[in-house]
Amino acid sequence: MPPLRDVTRIERVLTGLQRRGVQRGVFGSSRFWFYMAIFAWGSRKLRRAVGSESRLVYRGELRPGEILQIGHLTETYQGKRVRSRRRKIAG
Repeated sequence: MPPLRDVTRIERVLTGLQRRGVQRGVFGSSRFWFYMAIFAWGSRKLRRAVGSESRLVYRGELRPGEILQIGHLTETYQGKRVRSRRRKIAG
C-alpha cells in the first residue's frame, strides 16, 4: 500500500469498509457487512481500472515573473504502461 499521505480520502474509506466487511461479514455472520466488503472491493478495483486516482504532485505559490510548466508523462500502473482509453480510429 502506498504511503498514507498519497492515499486519497475515498480510498481510505473504501479500505476501512472492506476490512470491516471481511471481519464482520466473511469471518462473522453479518450478511450486510459481507455485501459491503464486496462493494468496497469492487469499487476500489473499478477506480484503479478507470484511473480515477488523482494525486497532488506540487502545491505552491507563484510570484510575479515565475513560470509554471506542466508536462505529461506516460501513464503507468505499478511500473507497467497503461493502454490508451481512447478508441483507435481506423483510417
